[in-house]
Amino acid sequence: MKDLPYITHDFGARNDPKLMDLQMDMAGQGLGIFWCLVEMLWENGGSIPANYRSIAFALRWCTADEVEKVVTGYGLFEVTDGMISSHSATVRIAEMRSYFGAKAAAGRKGAERRWNGTANSTPIAQPMAGQCDANGLTNLLTNKQTNKLTNNNTPLTAAEIFEIFLLELNFKDPDGEAVRCLEYYTDREWTYQDGTPVTDYEQAVRGWKPAKAGKRWDSEALGWYRAVYAAAQGRMEDARSVFVQGISNIRRKGQDIALVYRTKADALAVGRFIIDNDLAGDWRIDYRVDN
Repeated sequence: MKDLPYITHDFGARNDPKLMDLQMDMAGQGLGIFWCLVEMLWENGGSIPANYRSIAFALRWCTADEVEKVVTGYGLFEVTDGMISSHSATVRIAEMRSYFGAKAAAGRKGAERRWNGTANSTPIAQPMAGQCDANGLTNLLTNKQTNKLTNNNTPLTAAEIFEIFLLELNFKDPDGEAVRCLEYYTDREWTYQDGTPVTDYEQAVRGWKPAKAGKRWDSEALGWYRAVYAAAQGRMEDARSVFVQGISNIRRKGQDIALVYRTKADALAVGRFIIDNDLAGDWRIDYRVDN
C-alpha cells in the first residue's frame, strides 16, 4: 500500500565508513543484520531490548554472537540500560512521524470538507446478539442491542451513513453509496421523493437502495466483527477510526477469518484488542495489511 510507513535510506549508505568496516568483517551477512535491526527499531519506536539471542531467533538466519557484533562492534548502535538504540534511526523516526502526522491531519481536513465538516460525529451503537451467539459473544452486546443513532432526529453525517452501509447493510460500495445518499438528501433538503420531510433520518438512510446488489462480506463473519466493534466502543478512544475507517476487507474460509486493514497500526490495534479481551470465540483470526 502506497501510504504505509517506510524508513528513509541515504543513497550510498553502504559507503559509510562504519558500514564499510562491517562489510569487510561480515560481508553481506553483517549488512543484512544491520538493516533488520534498523527495521526493528522503527517498528518499536526507536529502541529494542539488547537480547541478542531473541533477535537472532526472530531473524532465523544468524547467530546471537553475530547480532551482538553488529550492535557493539562498529559504533552503529548505542546500548543503554539494556536497550539498543540508534541516534540516526531516532532522528529518522521522528521525521517520519512528523511527516505522517501532517499527512493524516491533511487527510482529516479533506474528509471534513468532503463530508461537510462531520469528522467528529457521534458513534453508532451496534447490533445484534443473535448473529454472534455461535461464537459466545452475546455478552458483548449487553445494553448495546439497538440500531438507533443517538442523533436520529438530526440529519446523519457521511461518516455515520458510511458506517451503516459498511457494517450493518453490508453494501458492496459503502463509500460511494454514502456519498450518493448524502448528496441526494442534502440536495432535497432531507425530504422524500414526494416532498414529505424526513423526520426519522436513520430510517431514511436504511431504506436507501444501492446501485449494486449483493453483499460485500460474509454475513456471519461481519456479525462477529460488529460485536467486537460494539465492545470496543467506549473502551477504545479511536474505535470508529480503527474498526470502521481502517478496515479494508474481511475474508472468511470456514472458521478462518482474515481481517485486512489499511495500515499496520490499525491491524495491530484491533489484534491487541481482540486478543487482550479474548474475543475471537471459535474463529481463527489472521490480521493483515492491505498492499
